[in-house]
Amino acid sequence: MDGIDPALLERALDPPIVVGAGRLVGELAALDGPWALVTQAEPLALLPPGLIGRAAAVRTVDSLAAADLEALADGLTPGTRWVVGIGGGMALDAAKWCAWRRGTRLLLAPGIVSVDAMVTNTVAVREGGGVVYRGFVVADRIVVDPDLIGRAPARLNRAGVGDLLSIHSGLADWRLGAAAGSIAFDDEVAGAAAAVLGRVEAVALEIGAVSAAGLEEMVRGYAQVNALCLRVGHSGPEEGSEHYFGYHLEQVTGRSFIHGELIGLGTVLMATLQENDPARAVRILDTCRVAWRPEEQALERDVLVDALAGLRAFVRAQGLPHSVIDEADLAPLSAAALLERALATGRPGTSPPAIRRPATSPPAIGHDDGTPSGGSER
Repeated sequence: MDGIDPALLERALDPPIVVGAGRLVGELAALDGPWALVTQAEPLALLPPGLIGRAAAVRTVDSLAAADLEALADGLTPGTRWVVGIGGGMALDAAKWCAWRRGTRLLLAPGIVSVDAMVTNTVAVREGGGVVYRGFVVADRIVVDPDLIGRAPARLNRAGVGDLLSIHSGLADWRLGAAAGSIAFDDEVAGAAAAVLGRVEAVALEIGAVSAAGLEEMVRGYAQVNALCLRVGHSGPEEGSEHYFGYHLEQVTGRSFIHGELIGLGTVLMATLQENDPARAVRILDTCRVAWRPEEQALERDVLVDALAGLRAFVRAQGLPHSVIDEADLAPLSAAALLERALATGRPGTSPPAIRRPATSPPAIGHDDGTPSGGSER
């Protein structure tokens, strides 16, 4: 990628991930120099006081606005050698910003796996009423500690699979774009992305149980997909029409959704439109126990039909890459028929083919109902 040091890019392709219950305390104790903790209020309340007391500075964040990030980085204690980010996507992005701006080393410990901020390299800065991606930083350590992540609601952790399931429809859109002459296709990268989804599918019951094995597979899947996107210089290996649907629905409703649940619904809808085995998407979502159906997200039929009918105008106005949306009939009657077909595939009680069951599936970590036992969503 242009302008990025080759050695840094090489590190980004294989970030150092360590996994283990209770591992975070030991990793922090081993840091070779003063460290600043960047976190959010909820995970901060869960950390042992003795651990917090060892930090040279503690900063809580509630904004990714450019001015707030600059103030955060400028306010770190002189001589800080490490920035430690603990929490959800906001805390991790803020920690990445501080490490990038101050030139420190970086340790990231996700408090939830509903987003992939622990392995991505840029920071989603809020600027001018939108989001722009700034910087490029690679964590020196990524600590996946099930004891910490398990304090977040199980529903939110399960939803993290949405950004891996999107490989299913994203790859199909990438192929369509290549056939239309708008983008180059890479068979090796596409095969590697498909293999990531295959591994996720194989541990879907563990993800549904929010077990340590399921959490680890999601984080490693995020890292592998990030590396593939860096190799090709775009998000084609995992993002396509399913994400465009999600972006448009958020715009037309003015609502925020649990990202992975919305992308799960989008994947089922777009796989149906692509005639691309939507039953597989449903099977993975249901085995992972993701609340992807419209009624679980308080979405009315008419809202969905209107959003589908307006998708082509939206993607063209936004200049989004070529996808099935550019080729399919999404007039209102056709959009309604698409919705019915997709939801018939995903109707509870249809008994889709079973996914291989692992030898053990421990009880879910965290609360099933989405009620936090601590932790942070974003």
